[in-house]
Amino acid sequence: MKQIILIMGICGCGKTTVGKELSKSLGIPFLDADDFHPRENVMKMSRGQALTDEDRWPWLAAIVEHIQHNHRNSFVLGCSALKESYRAYLGQRLQVHPVLLELSFDEAKARMDQRKNHFMPSSLIQSQLDTLEIPKDGLKLSATTPLNELVDKLDQNFRKLL
Repeated sequence: MKQIILIMGICGCGKTTVGKELSKSLGIPFLDADDFHPRENVMKMSRGQALTDEDRWPWLAAIVEHIQHNHRNSFVLGCSALKESYRAYLGQRLQVHPVLLELSFDEAKARMDQRKNHFMPSSLIQSQLDTLEIPKDGLKLSATTPLNELVDKLDQNFRKLL
């Protein structure tokens, strides 16, 4: 079964930054779930509207299909995966190793306000926090930990799995 190291959390927690660095460290591909959103989802979020479950199922399906049809067996995936049902969906066909990057509203807002040219407005932070279901398994790390420390810890934890 193909496996993913799922770097998850709310907007602004560093999924892409941590995921790309971990990908380099482990020598496996990084996938950014944002790249799989249909145009309608991006437009909706750009208007400050939170996505519904109905919006998310085709997006998650596209991610799973891409991974299943790729020749590689392991990936780092940066994906919000806020609900347990989303993680369970991914886990139906993939072995999922969740890593939650925990971040407060204030820190997320500060980070989002620094972003340029991203479709996700900071007005959606609270809806993401309200939606977030903390994973029962996997790692939970503070998103304010220095990047090199996060990557070192994750590398040590996951290198033996690959």
